[in-house]
Amino acid sequence: FYVGAAPTVGRVSGGILHGVADLAERHGSGEVRLTAQQKLVVLDVAESEVEPLVEGLHALGLEVRPSEFRRGTMACTGIEFCKLAIAETKGNAASLVAELEGRLPTFDTPLSIHVNGCPNSCARIQVADIGLKGMLVQGPDGEQVEGFQVHLGGELGDDAALGRKPRGLKVTSAELPDYVERVLDRFTDQREADESFAAWARRADEEALA
Repeated sequence: FYVGAAPTVGRVSGGILHGVADLAERHGSGEVRLTAQQKLVVLDVAESEVEPLVEGLHALGLEVRPSEFRRGTMACTGIEFCKLAIAETKGNAASLVAELEGRLPTFDTPLSIHVNGCPNSCARIQVADIGLKGMLVQGPDGEQVEGFQVHLGGELGDDAALGRKPRGLKVTSAELPDYVERVLDRFTDQREADESFAAWARRADEEALA
């Protein structure tokens, strides 16, 4: 068997990586892979070792059975380490995941949220259900504050499409949890049977996406 785990927005420490290495040697063959979605996979796990490995990863803060928000959210390194970035990404994305897990605990539709600190799209915002491009936006008092331009409905695969950019749709970092919760509530109310978020976002009117 193999066991995949989801660090929140791809962020791990040296201590966590040491812990993963120990677990991979104890319960598998010592082989670990990283994915393009900022997740990790422990390989060659005997069936009897799966649950002990799951428990060990959980103790490190790596969820094997994550929420859709933790599973689907990724972020570039952002302003903390990148000279091109305009916005903080990892912290905002991790806060967003925590807020959504608390506000929408029963949400179970696959959803990708990609957070990027600048227009270069290292986090592939154009092919995410919800893509967020870091920029300066107008705050509530008219001042410039950190925020994001929103792309909606991008995906890869048979129905590949770039996300749409509803006119003028920008949110401040502080508004981000409220905005995403609002859009997901509308999706839940308006979706057709088995309709994906991306499909709904591409057909929805701009008022529903605001």
